[in-house]
Amino acid sequence: MLKVAGFFAGAGGIELAFKEAGFNIIYANEINPQAAKIYEANFFKHKVDVKDIKDVSDVPDCDIIVGGFPCQSFSLAGKKLGFSDKVNGSCFFELARIIKLKNPKAFMLENVKGLVNHDKGKTLDIIKNTLKELGYHLHINIYNAKEYANIPQNRERIFIIGFKDEKAYKQYKSLKKYL
Repeated sequence: MLKVAGFFAGAGGIELAFKEAGFNIIYANEINPQAAKIYEANFFKHKVDVKDIKDVSDVPDCDIIVGGFPCQSFSLAGKKLGFSDKVNGSCFFELARIIKLKNPKAFMLENVKGLVNHDKGKTLDIIKNTLKELGYHLHINIYNAKEYANIPQNRERIFIIGFKDEKAYKQYKSLKKYL
């Protein structure tokens, strides 16, 4: 069973989906103690590491890293400060630091659709280049949750999926037509 570590876990939505798909969730990090309480109500095998991701250093070995890094800095509804937002905008780089440290087989990152065009596409280019420099093959797509769930709203999100192994990446790409 593949081991998953989650970051920016919130109440555990991404982790819950992975758990339901048969993955072993072994670690979660979340800065908000209230969200961590909800997460812990969903997962009984571990406590949430409640701290700022900038202070995270001891992450167990894992096969997959997941996380929806803060979107306020990239959202069309926000101030669009991007990476210059020292509170939320730089969190992607902390996640990249942990990916480099743990070198997982794969990762799945989620954010708002606005990330695609933020700063005329430069932000997404920086993210892609950072992850490629870590040795990952990337698949990036936008999905609208209303097409996959019974919800009455458009909820478009970008998913950045990376595989360390090119063969695994190609296998995923071949399955993509079914998603």
